[in-house]
Amino acid sequence: MDTPRPVTEGQRRFGRLTDAYQCTHCGYCLRVCPTYRSENTEAQSPRGRVSIVLAFMEGRISPKETGMILSSCLGCRACHRACPAGVSVGKLVLLSRTYARVNKPWPVKLFHWITDRDSLSRPVARTIHWYQQSPWRKTLRAQTWLMNNRMLRHLDTLIPENHPGIEHTESPTQAQGDPLRAALLCGCMGRLFYPTIRTSTTALLNALGVQLTVLEGFGCCGAPHREGGDRHAFLRQARKVLDAFRPWADKVEIILCDSATCRITVLSYARALAGDPRYATLGRQFSEKTVNITDFFSQRLIGHPPPLPHPGSQRIAFFDHCQTRHESVIMNGLRKLNAALGTGWMELPASDQCCGAGGDTMLAHRRLSERIRSEKLKAIEMSGTDCIVGTNPGCLLNIEAGLKAVHSPVIVRHLVEILWESWRFGNKKPESVTNAEEGGP
Repeated sequence: MDTPRPVTEGQRRFGRLTDAYQCTHCGYCLRVCPTYRSENTEAQSPRGRVSIVLAFMEGRISPKETGMILSSCLGCRACHRACPAGVSVGKLVLLSRTYARVNKPWPVKLFHWITDRDSLSRPVARTIHWYQQSPWRKTLRAQTWLMNNRMLRHLDTLIPENHPGIEHTESPTQAQGDPLRAALLCGCMGRLFYPTIRTSTTALLNALGVQLTVLEGFGCCGAPHREGGDRHAFLRQARKVLDAFRPWADKVEIILCDSATCRITVLSYARALAGDPRYATLGRQFSEKTVNITDFFSQRLIGHPPPLPHPGSQRIAFFDHCQTRHESVIMNGLRKLNAALGTGWMELPASDQCCGAGGDTMLAHRRLSERIRSEKLKAIEMSGTDCIVGTNPGCLLNIEAGLKAVHSPVIVRHLVEILWESWRFGNKKPESVTNAEEGGP
């Protein structure tokens, strides 16, 4: 093994990027990297990206070229677990993008411009929800002159079908004793495309006797800006979230996120804002109070009937959110819930492999995303499942679009939609929740 080259003073200005010198280019990362498996080119592999980072630090490649090459990394972090030298290539890519920012195409910029602003995203969400339920959708799809436009056809495919019949109108259940006080952060992808995620989550938490506050008015949590290297925009959105949380900081005991990506993002607030005197304490409180929603429900729902999407029996398969599994080393959330409830759900083959969504990669690198997604679609077909369950709306959106494109009958559901349907159709009355389940999750 070669001795790592010494780091010069000029290189020190890149801080933790110098971890790239620890890479031995052994190739263990190649087989787990979705972009390498799809493209079979060195630049699309983790060790190839390390070489790009090294070239950038040494001045052999421009920031623009660096950002362009590194933009295709999905951030799944599968390479972290595969590297025997402990090089976190995903983090190196993330940090590199702060020096060599990714230049995203205009549709992606427009999308984030909308989601960053609550005043815009709310009417857009209402329009999308109307379109999902409107008979005009079928009429427009029948217009060949419209659907021949590749962009319009792609946008229509990405908008999921309406999930009817799971909205709730029940009044919140009043728990006996001292109820658990919780705040809910709803991700912007869910708010835009899957409104039933929020209604199902709030209904189930109310039924479990949780005293719930839904955080409003912040737009996006900042995840795409963090992943894209735009630190200014990320911190701006983080402060918006914390401003929404500020009135409740001392009133809630836990924070739940209905999006796995949002959960990872908000856990970074404490470090990102540690030097901000107005937000440092708030950011730390937010990160410390945020809990894994699957762990929460696996404890709260013990003893309740097995979740089924509708009355009757269906084959249900779950898959992991890849970054949560590889980066946070949280591998047991859905498995613990499966065991606790005795659901009999199967684990999708190669569950930990990325579906190709990669945040906004499915828009910025559509063909690459679709090639990677095809592996997930094959796994779904081979499993023989009727229903796919996950915890990240972006992944669900991408997989549902892929299934729709190949005319698959498999349905896609968020975990909480399934749990609430089970509760509703089972006609079960919630048991008293006392003393916040002996301390809560």
